[in-house]
Amino acid sequence: MDAAPSILAERAARRSADLAEDILNSLYAQVVVLDEGGTIVAVNEAWREFVREAGAGASDCVGRKYTDVCRECITRDDAAGADAVAKGIRDMLEGRVQSFAIEYAIVSPPQQQWFRLRMSPLRGALRGIVVAHYDVSNHRHANEALRESEKRFRTLFDQATVGVAQTDVSSGRFVRVNQRLCDIAGRTREEMESLTFASITHPLDVAMGIEATRRLKLGEIREFSQEKRYLRKDRSEVWVNLTVSAMWMPGEPPDHTIAIIQDVTERKLLEQQFQHAQKMEAVGTLAGGIAHDFNNILAAIIGYSELAQMEVKGNLRVSNCLDAVLRASSRAADLVRQILTFSRQQRPERVPMQILSVVEESLKLLRATIPSTIQFEASLAQDAPVVLGDATQIHQVLMNLGTNASHAMKDGPGRLRVNLERCVVDSAQAIREPRLRPGVYARVSVHDTGCGLDPATIRRIFEPFFTTKPPGEGTGLGLSVVHGIMDSHDGAVTVSSRAGEGTLFCIYFPEHAGGMAISESEEGVVPRGNGERILFVDDEEPLVDLGRRTLTALGYVVEAVTEPLVALAMVSADPERFAIVITDQTMPGMNGLVLAGLLRQIRPDLPILMMTGHNLAVTPDRAAAAGILRVLLKPTTILSLGIAVSEALQPAAELIG
Repeated sequence: MDAAPSILAERAARRSADLAEDILNSLYAQVVVLDEGGTIVAVNEAWREFVREAGAGASDCVGRKYTDVCRECITRDDAAGADAVAKGIRDMLEGRVQSFAIEYAIVSPPQQQWFRLRMSPLRGALRGIVVAHYDVSNHRHANEALRESEKRFRTLFDQATVGVAQTDVSSGRFVRVNQRLCDIAGRTREEMESLTFASITHPLDVAMGIEATRRLKLGEIREFSQEKRYLRKDRSEVWVNLTVSAMWMPGEPPDHTIAIIQDVTERKLLEQQFQHAQKMEAVGTLAGGIAHDFNNILAAIIGYSELAQMEVKGNLRVSNCLDAVLRASSRAADLVRQILTFSRQQRPERVPMQILSVVEESLKLLRATIPSTIQFEASLAQDAPVVLGDATQIHQVLMNLGTNASHAMKDGPGRLRVNLERCVVDSAQAIREPRLRPGVYARVSVHDTGCGLDPATIRRIFEPFFTTKPPGEGTGLGLSVVHGIMDSHDGAVTVSSRAGEGTLFCIYFPEHAGGMAISESEEGVVPRGNGERILFVDDEEPLVDLGRRTLTALGYVVEAVTEPLVALAMVSADPERFAIVITDQTMPGMNGLVLAGLLRQIRPDLPILMMTGHNLAVTPDRAAAAGILRVLLKPTTILSLGIAVSEALQPAAELIG
């Protein structure tokens, strides 16, 4: 009877041990039980498989020191880790710690594995340690993949060639910005993180993003794109193309946005330049269209006024009035030429000139345009050299520099001084200013006492569309035009300035080696004819009458017609009848070039002069090919017409003599 309970207890203990072993073997973790000396006394099946894969062979390592097993096949490539495990076992067996954990890698298998070792003391009568190994490879690989993904994202974010920003939807503030956006906005990362898109947007463009942002917050749209302007920290404008996309979890409202910002300032400037070119082309087309008619009107005014002067030489009062009409007409003609030159419908004409008279005329107009608060001073040397230039363009340069100087002093009183002097450029100065060569120049300096320019502005001051003026007050074209005009005159423009100390512009015109052109006023005497017969062709009846009366007064016999075909028939009927033909260019049915070509076929030696309202209508090559000796720009004067006719007839007179 006494044996039965012991047998039952033994069976129960065996079942309990079997159950414990089954539970131990069913665990995912690799479990090792150590005695109080650190020797392995029990393991589970997961441990046996683990040590086989780790290189310990078929042994389950029971009976061996756990620290030896660690150094051989678990932490063999991690001496520090093995020492840490050994210390943890000692501290736990001696009661200094109640838990210990460490992660380590096993590098022997083809794919690196990471494990977490955790030790805890045995509870109960037995003294020892339970060691559990957990495979955390998937977790570690996932974390590494996440870190690598974050690294790639940071690299892409920070090194992107476009601006990138993450913003908080509720506050609109920047959460993260890359360096490119900081460069675009002209601010540091620290400055940007306290701002919003609205705070860096141009005030005139803020409203355009409000509605799109509202719809994005509500989830009605996922993204939107806009072109707008930002204001940099230095208050300069930059055009950007902005694309904003919502960031959200499924089923939740967006909490962040990601924005891509591309600097399109250069493209916008090119667009503006293209639009300006289109506008100038339209102006040119309009100018070319009106030039003919307007110059015909001026030709009539000038021509009849000059004829009237010839008739009233004894009446000083009437003569003075006619002089005023002629001066006004001459200024009107200059205005038309300036419009045509600006719109590229007329070639600039560089002729030898006394630059002194051009500067004096420009300063008269400039003095009338600057505010009275600015003191105006001028010093013009009488010995300034003769230059080869276009008066209209030189006038444009001086007016531009003077106007800029006036703007620089608009906030208070100032002094504007203009000097003209003869200047000798030596080799040393020519080295400092590559556009200059050693020699004699006419130098015009424009000095103001305004706000001045900093070095960064001076470096860019001649760039097209660069301006320091507020929006709407400047196009940034003025000084680039000045630079271009000086280049076309083989000259140079220099600038020196300091912020708050004014600015000095100097323009250099090289001395012209040839003589001065003889002006009409200097010549004075109009060449006269000796009864030569002239055929005058123009479709404008007033100009036909004017041409007839003018040339008759100069001693010629004139036959005038308004139709090119009639003129062609007259020459065809009697090729030797006329000593010279003067024809207009723009006429209905047949222009002057065609008429001249047909006339030369009838009589190859027939002298032909042409009159036109703008000189791009007839290039020198086309005129020469049609047999035209000279092209006269309308409106002409009696003097210029008389000289042209006399010179055209000269070869024939020499042959007769």
